[in-house]
Amino acid sequence: MVIRKIRKKDDDEFWDDIYEFLENADREYRKMFERWFDTFDEIENMKDQPGTYVYGFTYKVGPDGKPVFQEFGNVPKEYSELPSPEYREPATDIQERENEIYVTLEMPGVNKEDISLDVQDNTLIIKVDREGRKYYKEIELEDKIDPDKIKATYSNGVLDIVIKKIEPKKKSGKKIPIQ
Repeated sequence: MVIRKIRKKDDDEFWDDIYEFLENADREYRKMFERWFDTFDEIENMKDQPGTYVYGFTYKVGPDGKPVFQEFGNVPKEYSELPSPEYREPATDIQERENEIYVTLEMPGVNKEDISLDVQDNTLIIKVDREGRKYYKEIELEDKIDPDKIKATYSNGVLDIVIKKIEPKKKSGKKIPIQ
């Protein structure tokens, strides 16, 4: 990478952190591009099948400071959990706060009545099965959630979901003095 050659030798941890971040981002970006080109080859093989093909990825910095790439679109089955090639995986953003999880999905061209939103254990399943627009996404959540405290709104092609985490029960106890 060019950055290593330009960087002056110093013991400043700031530059080491930046270099490590860029190196990780470069490695993840290269992996994503490799899969991206494999996907184009797969779509080329599917060109005789009817439908629109969408594939892309989003990039953000995760809570640990490392780059996070997420794919979306109707990615070939070997890479995704889509039920069939006519389904698209919507662009998705997940943000976590102390006791809530915010999920935003982009699903233009559908009505809110077309959206099916289900929870199975700690997996959120979003499905739209409308003529011409089919979306599917499974989101496995790490935290325990309360299925009765999930709120969803849909406006202008964007589905926003707010999920309440179940707080772990605080153990009751008593401090015992040592004599």
